[in-house]
Amino acid sequence: MVGCFPWPRRRGASEAKDRMEVDVVDVGSLLDGENRTIPTTAMYSITGGRALAEAIEGVADLVPLPFLSTFVRMSIKVLEACEETTAIEENLKDLQSRVYNLMLVVVDTVPVNKKTSLELQDKISKLQAILDNILADVRKIKEQRKWLLFFFRDLNKERVGRCVNRLDGALQQFNALTFSQVASQLRVEDLLDKIKADYSAFADQLNRIEEAVNRTTQLHSAPSASPMPSLKGKLYGREPLVQEIADLLASENTSHVCITGAGGMGKTSVALSVADSPTIKNVFPKEFIFWVPCVKAASSDLLRQLLYTQLQVTAKAYDSLDTLMLELNATKQRRLVLLDNFQTSWLSGEGENRAEVEDILLRLAKLSHVSLLVTMTSGFPPGSIKWEHRPLSPLDPAAASAAFKSKYDEQAGKDAPVEEGPELDKFLASIGRMPLAIDLTATSGGRLKLSPSDLLQDWITSGTEMMPSNSGMDKTIRSSLEHRFVKDDPKALDLLVIISLLPAGTVGNNLNWWAATVASPHAALEILREAALIEQGDGPFGTARIFVHPTIQSYMLLHHISPEIRNTVYDACYSFVLDHRSIPDHRKFKSDREALAGEEMNIQGLLMETDVITPRPKAIDALVAFAFYQAFTRPSIVVASHALRVAQAVHDNGLVDREVAHHLAEAHHCLGKNYFGLDKFEKACEHFEAARSRFMELPGGADFTRSGECSLELWNAWTFRARKNDDFMVSLLEEARTNLAQDTNNKYSIARGLLAYGRSLWWLNRPEEERFPPLESAIAIFEELDCSASCAECLHLLARTCIDFKKYDMALTFAREGVDKAEQSGVTELFPRILRVVAICLVHLKRHDEAIDVLIRALPLEQASGAFLGLAQALELLAYTRVRTFDLGGARHAYDAAGFHFWKVQPGALRDEGLNRCLLNLEKLQYMTPIASILNITKPDPLY
Repeated sequence: MVGCFPWPRRRGASEAKDRMEVDVVDVGSLLDGENRTIPTTAMYSITGGRALAEAIEGVADLVPLPFLSTFVRMSIKVLEACEETTAIEENLKDLQSRVYNLMLVVVDTVPVNKKTSLELQDKISKLQAILDNILADVRKIKEQRKWLLFFFRDLNKERVGRCVNRLDGALQQFNALTFSQVASQLRVEDLLDKIKADYSAFADQLNRIEEAVNRTTQLHSAPSASPMPSLKGKLYGREPLVQEIADLLASENTSHVCITGAGGMGKTSVALSVADSPTIKNVFPKEFIFWVPCVKAASSDLLRQLLYTQLQVTAKAYDSLDTLMLELNATKQRRLVLLDNFQTSWLSGEGENRAEVEDILLRLAKLSHVSLLVTMTSGFPPGSIKWEHRPLSPLDPAAASAAFKSKYDEQAGKDAPVEEGPELDKFLASIGRMPLAIDLTATSGGRLKLSPSDLLQDWITSGTEMMPSNSGMDKTIRSSLEHRFVKDDPKALDLLVIISLLPAGTVGNNLNWWAATVASPHAALEILREAALIEQGDGPFGTARIFVHPTIQSYMLLHHISPEIRNTVYDACYSFVLDHRSIPDHRKFKSDREALAGEEMNIQGLLMETDVITPRPKAIDALVAFAFYQAFTRPSIVVASHALRVAQAVHDNGLVDREVAHHLAEAHHCLGKNYFGLDKFEKACEHFEAARSRFMELPGGADFTRSGECSLELWNAWTFRARKNDDFMVSLLEEARTNLAQDTNNKYSIARGLLAYGRSLWWLNRPEEERFPPLESAIAIFEELDCSASCAECLHLLARTCIDFKKYDMALTFAREGVDKAEQSGVTELFPRILRVVAICLVHLKRHDEAIDVLIRALPLEQASGAFLGLAQALELLAYTRVRTFDLGGARHAYDAAGFHFWKVQPGALRDEGLNRCLLNLEKLQYMTPIASILNITKPDPLY
C-alpha cells in the first residue's frame, strides 16, 4: 500500500487494553516496541479524505475554495486527535465517523464550479468553529494522566457525547440527510469525479491525485505476485482428506491447518486441491486466496518480503510486518493464505531467525478472519500455534495403482496399457507408494513401455537412479539433507544412515542398540523427524516403529553409506542376535523370541549379506543362532541354508579347528530343524545325520550332548518319514540317551536322556509300569530347572501313554498340564500339538462339544506355525468330531480342508494315509445316514 498519507502512530495502546475493552486487534510487538491500531474500513476512507484535502489544496490557486480546504484540514485534525486518544475509544470512533460524514456532506454541498454564497460560507465557518471546540475537548481528554483517564472515564464519555450531539445538530441544520444516508451515498472517489467533471482543464493533475486516492483505498493492488500453480492431473486417494481440510479452513474455529510429510508425498498437490475445492471457493473469493511459495524464503526477511509480494501489498520497507497487518485487518473479509514448502523458512535457521519466523506466523494466526494452510517437509507443524495437523502417508494400494495406471497409459498410449497384477503391486510397494515416485516411474515406464517387472528390476538394481536425473526426486531428498541444522549435526546423518540400513526400521526400545555409536540418538532422531527424513509410527516411543521411506532409503544406500558404518550395523546385528540367543527351556526364551521377532526382517536382511568367503567375527554364530530361533518359531530354510554355506566355505578354505568344525555341525543341525518344521522330513534326516556325525568327530573330542540331541531329533524325523524297523529306532533313542547322559554334572542333559528313553519305551509299546518312571524322573528334573518346554514334551508323552491304556481322564489331566507348560515355553508348534491330544481325550470321553472348542482354538495356531501336517491332522480330527455330533455338512467341509493340507505335505506314509482317509470318508458321507456315518467312518490316525 502506498504510504503517501500515513496514519498517525498510536501510542500507549497496550496500557489501555489492560483497563478496558477496546476494539483493537493485538498484532504483536513491533520492532520499535510500540503498537498500532488496526484500521477499520471507515479509517481507510478517512485516509482517502486526506487525499481529498490534498486534491483541494493542489488546485487551491485555481479554485476559489480556500475556506473549504481549511474546513477539511480542521476535520482531519479532529480525526487524528480522536485516533491518538485511547481512553474511551468506542465513543471516539463514533465521533470520528460523524466528523468524516460531516466533511463529505460539506464537500459535496459546496459548488466548485461557481461562486459560493456568503450564507453557505457562514454555515461552514460555524461548523469549523464547532470542530475547533471539539478538537479542544478531545485534546483535553488526551492530556489527562492515565489514572485520571481511568477515574474520569464516565465524565469523558459525557464530554465526547456532547461533542457528538453538537455535530448532530450542526449537520441537521446544514443538511437534512442522516448520517447513515450520507455514509451510503457519498464516497471520496465520487467527490473526485465531481471535481474532475467541473474542472476538466486540470484533468491530468486530478487523475494523478485520484490514483493516489485509489491506492490508499484499494487492497491488494501490487502487480508482482506469482500466480498460484494449477493442479496437474487427478489427485488419487486424497479426496476425503482434501474435503476434511477444506471444512476445517472454512471454519474460523479450526482455520489453521498444517500438512506435513516427506518430500514427494504430495503435500502441495493436496493443498492446491484444497484451494480449488468448492467449499473454499464458497467462503473465500478468488482474489482473497493467496499462494506463498516459501521454498526460497530461507530467512525471516525474505519471508516478510515474499508475504508482501504474494499478498499484493506494497510498503516503503519490508523490515516490519506492520503495513501488511494493517491491510489484512482493513476489513473482516475472510482470506486464505497458503504457505507452501514452509520448511525452508522454518528449518533454515535457528535462534533469532526461527523466533522471527515464528513471530510472523503468530501475528498472522491472531487474525481470526485469516485462515492459514501450511505445507512442510517435516514431521512436526511449526511454532506454538494450535494447528490441525494432517501428516501425509503413502497412498493406499488401490489409489497407488490407479495413479500409476493413469499416468502410464497417458504416456504409453491406448495400444500399450500397463499390465496390472501382483508385479505392479509389488513394484509400487517397493517405492513406498509415494506420489512423486509413482508419477516419475509411470511417466518414464510409459514412454518406454516397460512392464512392472522391468521397473521392479530397475528399482532393485538402481534405486532412485532409475528415475530421470532432472525429475526432482533426488533434488527433493538432497534439499532435506542440506538443511543447515541437519548438516551441522554429524550424529543426525549417522543415525539416518543406520536406520536406512535396516530394511524394516526399528522400534524406539531398540534405537540405542542399533545406534550405539551415535551420541544422543534421541536428539538426532528429533532433528531427522523435523526434516521429514525419518518417520515415527503412532503409540508410545518404545513400541513405535522408526523408519525411512523407501525412496529416501534408496538414495542413502546409493550415496551415503560408508563401509565403516555398514560394518558397525553388522556388528550391532550380530550382538543383538547373540544377546537374545536362547532355547525353549531357557527362562528368557519368550522375551528373547519377542525381541527377535520385532527385528526379524532387519536381522534376516543383514545376515543374508554375510560374506561367504570372509565373514566378520561372530557372523556365523549369529547366523546359526537366528536360524535356530526361526526353527523354534516359524521355520524357514533361507537363513539356515546361508549359515551352512558360510560355515562350509570357512571350513573348506582355512585351518579347521574345533570352533570351525563346531560351526559346521551346528549349521547342519539348525537346517535340519527348519526342514523338520516345514514337514520336509527326508531333508531333515539328512542334516540331522550329518550334524550327529560331525559333533562326534570334532577336533579335540566329541560333543556328546549336541550329538545326543541330534540323535533324538533324527528319531523324531524318522517317525514322520517312514516306518523304520524297531531295532533302528530303538538304537537311535538308546544312542541319544547314552550321549546325553555322558556329562553327569549336566542335569538338563540327563533329563533329556530320560525323555529319549521314555520315547523308546512308548515306541516299543512297553507295559505301563515301565513307561512311567523315566518320564516322571525327567519331569522332576525339568520342574526343578524350570524347563517348561521339555516338561511339556514329557507330559505330552505321558498323556499318549494313558490313552494307549484307555485311561482317558488321567490322559486329559496330563495333556491339560502339558498345554499350560507349552504356553509358558513360547514354542510355536508345541502348544497346538498338545491341544490336539486334549481334543483326542475329550473325544474318547464323548465330550464332543468341548473337543470342537479345543480344536477351533488350535487351528489358527497350527496355521501360524506353518506346518501343513499338524494343520491337516487337526482338521481331520475336527471332521471326525463333527460326524460324532451329526453335523455332516461341517464334517464334509473339514475333511475337504484336511485332505487339501495333507496333499501339501511332503510325500510319505503319514501324508498318503491321511489323504486316503479323508477321500474315503468324503465318499462315505455322500451316501450314509448320520447313524451309519458314526458306525462306518474311518478314524483319524491319532485315535488309534
